[in-house]
Amino acid sequence: MISIGIDIGGTFVKFFAVNDRKKILKTDKIPTYTTLSGKAFLGQLSRIVNEWRGSFKDKDVVLGVGIAGDTDPEKGVLRWAPNIPWHNLKVAKVMKENTGCDCYVSNDANMAAWGVFDREFKGKYKNMIIVTLGTGIGGGIIMDGKLYQGADGSSGELGHMKIDYSPDAPLCGCGQRGCMESYAGTKGILRMAQAVSAENPKSILANLINTEDFSVSLLSQAAEQGDEVALNLWKEIGSYLGRGLADMVLLFNPHAIVLAGGVSRGAKYFLPSIREVFDRQAVKTPFKNVKILLSKEGNIGGVGAALYALHKANEK
Repeated sequence: MISIGIDIGGTFVKFFAVNDRKKILKTDKIPTYTTLSGKAFLGQLSRIVNEWRGSFKDKDVVLGVGIAGDTDPEKGVLRWAPNIPWHNLKVAKVMKENTGCDCYVSNDANMAAWGVFDREFKGKYKNMIIVTLGTGIGGGIIMDGKLYQGADGSSGELGHMKIDYSPDAPLCGCGQRGCMESYAGTKGILRMAQAVSAENPKSILANLINTEDFSVSLLSQAAEQGDEVALNLWKEIGSYLGRGLADMVLLFNPHAIVLAGGVSRGAKYFLPSIREVFDRQAVKTPFKNVKILLSKEGNIGGVGAALYALHKANEK
């Protein structure tokens, strides 16, 4: 059996084909043409799938689609997405009609979580929380070796856990204040980096911010040079992350938390602060053995989508 994973983001769509031994056979990437209608867009994806099917001869093919938005995994529907214009799009139904392939749909962070669990850690940890740290903060939950998606398929919105209830807490993109994303997503980090740079105009971080377009890598670059302002900011970010992650540990008692995404590249600077938060917890048992791990896989969303579809097909 061949499984084709499709990772639909706001900018690009990535394709990955894997076989039943989980080996990647083929990859591709195209822009996300948001000017098309939803039906026309899915038609474009279907043409690529059908071209690929020709190279796989008599093999059965299934599809896994991860989408950066609110999905209904039972019905295979994209309900809504912040950076994609199609609402209530019947992805699984249309892809099945166009290609003849069974199609499994979920949020892109859920698909990435399955990829981390199944490919990167080979199912070693049956209870995992996967946290994607980027512009936003998303995640996925593996419980007893299964992807937990909640009653409506909307679980894993980890970035919108509230870690600050003060009335002047920063506003998150979701419209609420005090979300973990507003402190540890890249936009939140930029806000805090600009604030501390204004207070410390002679710091290495301030100089970098004033001369280059900001990215989280600049914060790591300044920290690497021993800049106390950058190092202290990383500690603060770690403390905020620690608050949210500690609640997850108390709620789910996972074997491991896996951090993925661009912000996780600064982990050596913020992990000590996370562990300090964990050490301060009054309830000790769930924190004794939980591991904090880093994902090293790139493009895990598309690969995870393919592996998830393979898993679902084999369940039948």
